[in-house]
Amino acid sequence: MSKYIKTNLSYLRFSQGRLSQKTVSEATGIGQKTLSALETGASKGIEFNTLLRLCTFFNCSPSELLLIEEDPQEVPVSDESRQKAKLLVARGLHTAMQAPAAPPEQVWAEFDAVRARMQEAAERAQSAKAIARGVS
Repeated sequence: MSKYIKTNLSYLRFSQGRLSQKTVSEATGIGQKTLSALETGASKGIEFNTLLRLCTFFNCSPSELLLIEEDPQEVPVSDESRQKAKLLVARGLHTAMQAPAAPPEQVWAEFDAVRARMQEAAERAQSAKAIARGVS
């Protein structure tokens, strides 16, 4: 299986107060197009100077900014996983169809609450990994 390197910029921006790319660009002197390319995976690489500026700004190490992942195109999906996904989507659709209509503000508030819980869980998992690696 092949692997690739991606950045953790969107997570870092979100975890430090939902910072915009413009805010990071202005604070670091890195062009917004460069940040966007790094975040979306459109970039072919990163200069050491850019890496240093981002790590300094986010107060993180290069290993927290750059992630090595498996190429999702090469990971085979099992029939069991497909079936579970279909059932999950069907259950969610059924639940959504049965739910009473809600104002958009309520829907977004619930969405933000779920996203916050997911973010907290991701941060706890990342902390646990760091502790396991002895980085803490």
